[in-house]
Amino acid sequence: MIQILKIVGIALVVAFLQAFIINQVDLGFWLHPMPYLVVLLILPINFNKFGYLFTAFIFGTLIDLLSGSFGMHAASCVAMVFFKYHIENRFIDFESLQLQGESYLKIHSKGWPVFLYYTLTLIAIHHLVCFSLEFFSINYLLDILLSTVISTVGTLLLILLYKNIFNH
Repeated sequence: MIQILKIVGIALVVAFLQAFIINQVDLGFWLHPMPYLVVLLILPINFNKFGYLFTAFIFGTLIDLLSGSFGMHAASCVAMVFFKYHIENRFIDFESLQLQGESYLKIHSKGWPVFLYYTLTLIAIHHLVCFSLEFFSINYLLDILLSTVISTVGTLLLILLYKNIFNH
């Protein structure tokens, strides 16, 4: 129960940080970091699949309501969590994480290569869906791809900064 309250608290703080600070700062045309994805990355591994999807939808809807983006973040978060479940089942050994006492994948539990592959893949899926919905035209394919790549790196750097500051 304490872990759930901790995740809800982190979610609210990061949602307000995203909507009222990060979205208001102009970082360029292609850089749109979204550090709120850390909330979806720290969800427990023993959580129900439909609980993941429902949580992602509610959290994405909260981000949409705060930033006025009409469902882009909700759809992106649901797509990310859908693929997160499949990526975790395919590449991560749950039993070894649970034996280590971990509730989600951390850098020290499997090492840098696995952590980077896992987080970069999920962040790229989220950003690809988000920017495809934002631009919503095949004419902007280059902008979608460049925004996805540059924002994925920016988001990963902010998530790593968060993990170092708060020792997650």
